[in-house]
Amino acid sequence: MEDVIVISLLKDELPSWVADFDKQENFTTQHIVVELSGNQWTKKDLKPLVLLAKKHAEQHQKSMVVLSTAIGFEAAPAGLNIAPTLQEAYDLIEMDEIQRDLWK
Repeated sequence: MEDVIVISLLKDELPSWVADFDKQENFTTQHIVVELSGNQWTKKDLKPLVLLAKKHAEQHQKSMVVLSTAIGFEAAPAGLNIAPTLQEAYDLIEMDEIQRDLWK
């Protein structure tokens, strides 16, 4: 997909990335896949991404998907798309696009 940007983050990079998110101009026109490096992520760690994903969808009509094999669907916070592979992340973005088109 050409309108998707993949960002790789370590756990200690997440707070500053979230804080600087609005300063990134290209994010307003892109779907975002956040690849989480490492295995020590908790539901609490992902909470800022839930709020950011919701904001990104409402303001820019774009999706955010978290790419991680360490976080299962049951461990993911509500409102956050989690995919174990990049192809599944693309599929989730495509389904979100279809849903947005249907609700127009």
